[in-house]
Amino acid sequence: MAGEKNLEKAKEKAKNVKLFAHDIHGVLTPNTLMVDIEGKRRYTFWHMDGFGDLSLHANGIKVVYLDTSSIDDEGLYRAQELKLDKNYFKVTDRWAKIEELKKELGIGDENVGYIGCEITDLDIMKKAGFSVATADAIDEAKAIADYITTAPGGRGPIREVSEFILRSMGKWDEWVDKVTKMGYK
Repeated sequence: MAGEKNLEKAKEKAKNVKLFAHDIHGVLTPNTLMVDIEGKRRYTFWHMDGFGDLSLHANGIKVVYLDTSSIDDEGLYRAQELKLDKNYFKVTDRWAKIEELKKELGIGDENVGYIGCEITDLDIMKKAGFSVATADAIDEAKAIADYITTAPGGRGPIREVSEFILRSMGKWDEWVDKVTKMGYK
């Protein structure tokens, strides 16, 4: 849980985030999948996580889907639906992609936020300036995370961490006011 970490230190790190990246499976989706009789895989997405990504994006933080194993179109469709402009699938070296994006944006490691849950996330979590683990992440991910969500993968961790980042930056109240006046989209 978030309370197990040094929240003041996490807030200081969250203030610097300019690029926030995450995987699809286990973060945006629960660790389950549905397969139909034709062998087509289907995933579910938590609606409020989309709002979390949109909240970061609307407040000047680049949001990147950075997936290593996506063989399905659901993640790409979700990214397009949210109108996110940086989405990469079947990436073999995610930190190399982050390095490209850092150069493009003119930012450093301290400006990179990343949320993960599995062994494949550990390397990037160690290098990111602000690392987050989902509530149901493996112990190794939780050990190196600056913040651990109370929400498990696929059930709101992006929404939760987006609020944490924006509150840390002092942008949350203004964002809430803006959204209540304009509506969701």
